[in-house]
Amino acid sequence: MSNLQKILEQAKLGLKPWEPIPQAQWQAIAAKCGQAEFKDIEGRMQKLKNELAETPDWDGDTQDDINSALWFFKSLLESRPA
Repeated sequence: MSNLQKILEQAKLGLKPWEPIPQAQWQAIAAKCGQAEFKDIEGRMQKLKNELAETPDWDGDTQDDINSALWFFKSLLESRPA
């Protein structure tokens, strides 16, 4: 079972709901993730890619938000411990 949601909620403590998790915390988040969490990240990325494909071209704000989330999750995957 993945604890990704709990890990992300802990990282957001003290932030406003609209504030992203600072990039300085990403490596620490990745260090807390195990195989289940990285599998969860891959699943979330696929859902985001599907959502991006269905987003109208005129909705640039939504496209930006989805791409930001994809970049965050991709960065977590790339930071996974060897």
